[in-house]
Amino acid sequence: EPGLMPWVLLTSFAGPPEPVFRRCREVIDERARPEEHDNLLAVTQVLAGLRYNDARLLALLGGKEAMIESPVLQELLAERMHQVLLRILEVRFGLVPPDVEAALRAVMDDDRLQELVAVAASCPDLETFRQQLAP
Repeated sequence: EPGLMPWVLLTSFAGPPEPVFRRCREVIDERARPEEHDNLLAVTQVLAGLRYNDARLLALLGGKEAMIESPVLQELLAERMHQVLLRILEVRFGLVPPDVEAALRAVMDDDRLQELVAVAASCPDLETFRQQLAP
């Protein structure tokens, strides 16, 4: 069952961990539904990281690239970027209007959010940010 793989690496087992990591990856790759695959790899890495502080082992589960591919983690990162952007705007211009906040929260693409950080940090006023935010 691929859904159990994130927990397997937290269990106690005899021998070196590498074969167990490899088997967990195989099970996820071969049996996970496509819509679950990336999230299972990411969650397995997160839980494995609680027990193993070894980048080589975590790379067997896809490393940072697998983490980036996880829709759940992408959403969490976007939410964090939204918070940062809103804080920058608040510090620079005061209360952020609800329409600007809503438009900003609709942006989920990391590259676009990175662009908006530069805009928020350098624009002369909130209206300029609002214009740059428009699709």
